[in-house]
Amino acid sequence: MTSLDTTPDCTGSCSTCPSVGSCQDRLVCRCLKVTEHEVITTIRTSGVRNLLELRQISEAGSGCTCCHRELNAYLKVYAVAVELAVV
Repeated sequence: MTSLDTTPDCTGSCSTCPSVGSCQDRLVCRCLKVTEHEVITTIRTSGVRNLLELRQISEAGSGCTCCHRELNAYLKVYAVAVELAVV
């Protein structure tokens, strides 16, 4: 689930990847062209814990806002991992 490996045929344009962290090239925020890799890296390296912080740092979710549900899923997986690692 947390692997950032991609399959050779991944174009990053699909929305059928099975879970967060499964396709680093997939566009999570289509409006601003923010990839899954950028979202995960921002959460991990910046200690982002909520959608507002993620939007301020990466700009993901600042366009039409339809990716907010998915961005929250990334936060749920990766912000918790950062929090647990600190403790």
